[in-house]
Amino acid sequence: MDITNILNFVACESGIKIENVNPNTDISEELGIVGDDFHELIEAYAIKYHVNMEQYLWYFHTQDEAINIWAFIFKPPWAKVKRIPVTPQILFNSAIKGEWQVIYPVHEAPTTRNDITYSNILWLLLIIGMVLLGWYS
Repeated sequence: MDITNILNFVACESGIKIENVNPNTDISEELGIVGDDFHELIEAYAIKYHVNMEQYLWYFHTQDEAINIWAFIFKPPWAKVKRIPVTPQILFNSAIKGEWQVIYPVHEAPTTRNDITYSNILWLLLIIGMVLLGWYS
């Protein structure tokens, strides 16, 4: 296997022309692959190239896809760390070794997502309010 396999994989999975992908292309910033699309690409990559992703920490590489109305109060995990770009070269190096090769800086790993918890509570209250309004109308 050589880097061309990874370049073709990234181009194919993302729908980007192969001419726009090189070994140092930042998959998120330059190709616009973020959130769920980024996670799907990484998942497909791990399966196809048999890469152990136990050490992979998503929040260093991409952000949530959805609008997060609580992010201004409760920082999501990706806003608490410095982003590390994922490039085809990193994917290639990890595929050769069979495990994720990014070494992360020392940090406090997130244990809760207050931004999501409060967002879910807000949605639940809105749904309950709509049901009650329908019930009493």
